[in-house]
Amino acid sequence: MPYRLSCASLALLIATIAVGPGLASRPSGSPVHYDIVIRGGEIVDGTGGKRFRGDIGIRGEVIAAIGDLSAAAADRIIDAKARIVTPGFIDMHAHVADDEAGEHGFLSTDPRLRAGQNYAAQGVTTVLGNPDGAQPASLRDEGARMRTLGIGTNIALTNGHNGLRALVMKPADTKRPANDDEIRRMQDIIRHDMACEGSFGLSLGLEYDSGRYADRHELIELGRALPAYDGIFIPHLRSQGIAPMWYLPSTSRGAPPPTLDQSIDEVLAVAHEAGATVVFTHMKAWGPGYRGEARRLVAKLQAARDRGDRVFMDVYPYDSSGSDGDFVAIPRWAFGADGATQPASDYRTRLDRLLATADSTRRADLIEDIRHFVALKGGPENIVVLAYPDRSYVGKRLSELMALRKLDLPDLVLALQREGDPSLPGGARMRAFSMLDDDIKTFYRQPWAATSTDGWIILPEEATGSRKYINTNRRLFGSFPRRIAYYSQQQGVDTLEQAVHSMTALPATILHIGDRGRIAVGMKADLAVIDLPHLRDNTTALEPSVYPDGIDYVLVNGRLAVDRGKRTLALAGKVLSPDRRPDQRCPAPGRAMNPATGGRP
Repeated sequence: MPYRLSCASLALLIATIAVGPGLASRPSGSPVHYDIVIRGGEIVDGTGGKRFRGDIGIRGEVIAAIGDLSAAAADRIIDAKARIVTPGFIDMHAHVADDEAGEHGFLSTDPRLRAGQNYAAQGVTTVLGNPDGAQPASLRDEGARMRTLGIGTNIALTNGHNGLRALVMKPADTKRPANDDEIRRMQDIIRHDMACEGSFGLSLGLEYDSGRYADRHELIELGRALPAYDGIFIPHLRSQGIAPMWYLPSTSRGAPPPTLDQSIDEVLAVAHEAGATVVFTHMKAWGPGYRGEARRLVAKLQAARDRGDRVFMDVYPYDSSGSDGDFVAIPRWAFGADGATQPASDYRTRLDRLLATADSTRRADLIEDIRHFVALKGGPENIVVLAYPDRSYVGKRLSELMALRKLDLPDLVLALQREGDPSLPGGARMRAFSMLDDDIKTFYRQPWAATSTDGWIILPEEATGSRKYINTNRRLFGSFPRRIAYYSQQQGVDTLEQAVHSMTALPATILHIGDRGRIAVGMKADLAVIDLPHLRDNTTALEPSVYPDGIDYVLVNGRLAVDRGKRTLALAGKVLSPDRRPDQRCPAPGRAMNPATGGRP
């Protein structure tokens, strides 16, 4: 897909070329002046081309010159010798402004949170928000509030399928496919918001309520609203393994649950029929039947690309997912529904009550569900205890504890609850490691694989003590440094230039953001200055909320969000809109949107 410059960027480019980007003095002899000059860095420009050494001159929000600017004057000169300079990174999946973000996102009253420090520290300058089918009642109001408050990184917003269903369907009707009238109303909102409110497309949460009740007809018809505006179709799949997260053998008798293969096939068919660009978000090969299967899954997506479909994916660089954290093997129903006789936090007593009253059928259900939950995450050998009253258990896998205690899996799981912390479901804090590192490498080798965090905003000081393993994940602090330092540089998955391209120009192209994602004259000054030998993700499973090393400077729209490795709390981010052709733009006031023509008047 070709890059498209905005009119303003094109005008600046022409003007800069006219004076010569490498010239550092005016005809009068006075030096050319810039707000910031980044001097002497190795520029990895985002295109995938070979790096080169040069200076970058910035005026306001824009890259004004690239070349030898040694004679130029500047308000601030950044010495980038022995550093690489890249475009700012673009995160394709971030919960920074939706319901999951809550008071910890870009809508917070706390500017420390709105600065998005854990994103800026990674070199991230733009995020794609409203993932997994989330959206508020009004994209216009969401964007306006962020513009008023000020945010630390740029954000691109999507419409969200689950949010749209809540807007057009009665609450009692959401556990069914939408009818044609409801679909039409959702289409109208999508078209309007892409034309007039800067929506970048449609995110879906097909594993969640109420999106999981949508049928293929609903998905195809919503997808048809996207191509006229170059909008993306970015789904969280119905299932990411052998079964969805909501599935329980004890309560879901009858038809077998959807699998990852079936979910991929469904989305490929929908995108092909609708003619939409699809991004498989947080792509993974998860749990039994799928660990080690990344090559086969990639072949499915590549086959669709080979027949001409526009198919991409984003991947986060860890072998443990969000739902792998705070893993609990005991089904919720085992703790009772109302908690009328015991506090909700007394999980030990509530389990004991069930065990004392359950008949053989109910006990069999409990054992079956426990085995299913553990299998879904890759088995007891892939689940690790992170916190437990008996500290000798910390760091051990369930398989090790089974051997130590001479207990089978269900008995061990029940013993951990009955002997552990009664205030925790499961009695312990555990994390599963449901994926294989080799599969992640396979995904990242594809030149159409972008990077994401599937993260949210949090301050490290809020992730301590009893909250350490709640609302946090390594992805939030380490994803982009790890993508480069570990996968590209240590493991040799790709070159530095290719890795940077996958994190910058590739997502900018997918999203149709023509003035970001590359280092070139006329582009917005979203930049990162990186000390490559010292770049590292400092997080661990036990200490997930630690800022990385090696990101020395980060600029968002020409303002420093990270300065000499310190976060500045600058609120220089913008609510972005995709590039639009004249026939894609919002109709003039008084001219109605026409759904029959893709929303155009």
